Amino acid sequence: MKKLNFRPLEREDIKSLQRLFMESLSDLIRRERFEDADLLDEEVERLNTTVQDSFEDEAVQIFVVTEDGVIVGTAAILPPNDIITAHVDVEPNIPEVGCLYVAPASQRQGVGHFLIENVRRQMLVNGQTAFYLDAGFPTAQAYWEKRLGPPALTIEHYWGPGAHHKIWRCSTSEKET
Repeated sequence: MKKLNFRPLEREDIKSLQRLFMESLSDLIRRERFEDADLLDEEVERLNTTVQDSFEDEAVQIFVVTEDGVIVGTAAILPPNDIITAHVDVEPNIPEVGCLYVAPASQRQGVGHFLIENVRRQMLVNGQTAFYLDAGFPTAQAYWEKRLGPPALTIEHYWGPGAHHKIWRCSTSEKET
């Protein structure tokens, strides 16, 4: 495996991170065959807001994985989102792991595994014993089911007929499968 580096987001990373979001989401939307023309723009806008929040709110931590100085992955530790809080009795000091993206050219090369394991280590440093993770895209759900096991909750038909949303609650000390 190539040399990967895990570190907190820095202000000078913003443009590179925005490119990663656009590239990853465009690829995901194409693979999922979504026809919502506004989905890409809405999701990128949400992610960019989270990036700005990370510089102003200590409850939002964003991390990047670099390879040869290039950002190839990202993830955030942040307060649980509205979908999670609306459907789960959220426990205090249990964050969400979100904004998890790996550049399409770097997928299936261990970057996601490296990213989630380092985020888990950071949560242990933070004193956080568990986390929530949610997914609405079917390919993301399949990935997380393989890595984390069955979700704690499946919200049937959340996005429309047959389009479910899944939420996991995981220990920070357990290893991925």
